[in-house]
This record gives sequence, structure tokens and C-alpha cells, in this order.
Amino acid sequence: MTPERVQTRDKLVEERRSLAEVIRQEFAERLVVTEEENRRMKVEVSEVRARLRLEVERVTREKEEELAEVHQRVKSAILKKEETVNNLRKQHEAALKRADHLEALWEQQRKQLLEK
Repeated sequence: MTPERVQTRDKLVEERRSLAEVIRQEFAERLVVTEEENRRMKVEVSEVRARLRLEVERVTREKEEELAEVHQRVKSAILKKEETVNNLRKQHEAALKRADHLEALWEQQRKQLLEK
């Protein structure tokens, strides 16, 4: 081989090594950037999950409080209804006793009028 060819070959080999090194360096830089982005995304996902968990807990608490309020109102309504029904029963019993008493008085007066 001629010295010119050897020199050209050596130059091309050196350029290839240099190009390979540039490509390796670029790949390493991209890998670092990708790893940083991956770490950042993991942190962001963790933060979003934590916010969502807190939001779910808050909504669950609110719904449980609302349900407790509804339960209390239903209990109050049932107690009021039972009280009203009991009062109406008492009034009904009193009305029946009064009606029986008035019928007895009427019957007594009728008998007295018939005896005259």
C-alpha cells in the first residue's frame, strides 16, 4: 500500500472513531435527559396520585356526612310520625269512649222519656 493510501486509511479510521465517539456521547446525553424526564414524570405521577387520594377521601367524608344527616332526618321524621300516630290513637280511643258515654247517656234519657 502506498503511503498516501495508508494515510487516507488512517484518517478514515480516525474519523470513524471520532464519529463513533460523538454518537456515543450524543446517545449518553439523550439517555441522561430521558432518565431525568422519567424521574420527573414519576414524581409528577406520585403527586397526582396523592392529590387524587386526598380528593377521594374528602369526597367520601362529605358523602358520609351527608348520609349521616339524611339518616338523622329520616330518624326524626319516623319519630315524629310515630308520635303523631300515637296521639291520633289516643284521640281515637278518647273519641270512642266519649261516643260510648254519649250513647249511654242517650239511651238513659230515652228510657227515662219512655217511662214518663
